[in-house]
Amino acid sequence: MQEKVKSNGKLVRQELQEREVVETQINSVKSWVQETKEYLGNPTIEVDAQLQELQILLTEATNHRQNIEKLAEEQKNKYLGLCTIVPSEISLQLAEVALDLKIYDQIQEKVKEIEQSKTMSQEFSRQIQQVAKDLTTILTKLKAKTDNLVQAKTDQKVLGEELDGCNSRLMELDAAVQKFSEQHSHLSKPLAKKIGKLTELQQQTVRQAENRLSKLNQAASHLEEYNEMLELILKWIEKAKVLVHGNIAWNSANQLREQYISHQALLEESEEIYSDLEAMSEKLQCLTSVYYTEKMSQQVTELGRETEELRQVIKIRMQSLQDAAKDMKKFEAELKNLQMALEQAQTTLTSPEIGRLSLKEQLSHRQHLLSEMESLKPKVQAVQLCQSALRIPEDVVASLPLCHAALHLQEEASRLQHSAIQQCNLMQAGAAVILFHQKHCLVKEVRRGITWSLHLIGEKSICHDIIYYVSVFN
Repeated sequence: MQEKVKSNGKLVRQELQEREVVETQINSVKSWVQETKEYLGNPTIEVDAQLQELQILLTEATNHRQNIEKLAEEQKNKYLGLCTIVPSEISLQLAEVALDLKIYDQIQEKVKEIEQSKTMSQEFSRQIQQVAKDLTTILTKLKAKTDNLVQAKTDQKVLGEELDGCNSRLMELDAAVQKFSEQHSHLSKPLAKKIGKLTELQQQTVRQAENRLSKLNQAASHLEEYNEMLELILKWIEKAKVLVHGNIAWNSANQLREQYISHQALLEESEEIYSDLEAMSEKLQCLTSVYYTEKMSQQVTELGRETEELRQVIKIRMQSLQDAAKDMKKFEAELKNLQMALEQAQTTLTSPEIGRLSLKEQLSHRQHLLSEMESLKPKVQAVQLCQSALRIPEDVVASLPLCHAALHLQEEASRLQHSAIQQCNLMQAGAAVILFHQKHCLVKEVRRGITWSLHLIGEKSICHDIIYYVSVFN
């Protein structure tokens, strides 16, 4: 009896241990189910990781269900071998946990829901990316420069229509994403961030479109003003080239002064070119965002360089003209003085009034004129000095009419002086002849008088003596 009691006690303890193991397994599954329910109700990780986690949960749910089914079968067979049924507390727990493991369907539904939401999110992302791509293309075209304003305005209109289409799609996307986010908050942040960036890109594109349209509308007037200033500068450069490449007329001080004035006027006119070039650069700054201005900028730089070079050449020529005019004026004055002196001498030499004077008076007058003509030498020297001091190219000096005139006047001065000397010599010779003739006639008269007197007094010896002395005197 005691052995039977011991045997039964041992069986009871074994049963209790086995039941405890079964309950532990059931409780473990129940705990897993509870944790899974909590996770499904409040997921905290991103979608891809969540899907991966749900797949793990599906596998675990399958394993738990298989284990519970196996455990139930084992318990059934065990108690069937004992000719009894599974205890109610065990069968109830097994039934409850089997029911709890229907969470597998919830997990599958959750996976399906997340995959659908992920698909929708991906579709939204694709649409956002497409709108962003279209906006980027439009923005790139809006930033492009042109060399044809008419075509650019036509293209701008087309881009504006495309931009309006993108704006409409963005508004629709924004509304759809907001509605989607209300049901799928775990996916709302990435989409909201993308929508935010897309909105920024859209606003940037709109600003660029408005700015470009404004600049295109202004570009026509800027180009027109640029071309007007360009035309004026090119005309000035052409005039300046003609002027500086032309030969200087060195003939007279008046001509030199006139040329100096024309150079000065052109130089003063060029003062406006600097302000025009600056204004042209400002026009290019306004055009540079929509118009190809590289060649135009180089053109402005080249115009500035060429203008400055021409200005320097004009200044050098002006200095040469000023120096030459100053020297030429002095040269002309000395020539005029010499010419006036020569004309006065010529007038004196050829004056008919002098011819009416006695030979002695004419000789005295010629001698006085000859002494006065000595004053021509300083005048001739002054002309020569002025000519040698002319700041004019040497190859030009020899061909100047004034230099020829100076040479002629110098020759004329020499000729007049020579003529005056000859006239004086002739008059002196004539005066000597006349004086000799007068003396000869006087001697004859004296001889006749003495002869007649001697004849009267009869003193021939005295007569011969007187004749001798008269002859000696003669």
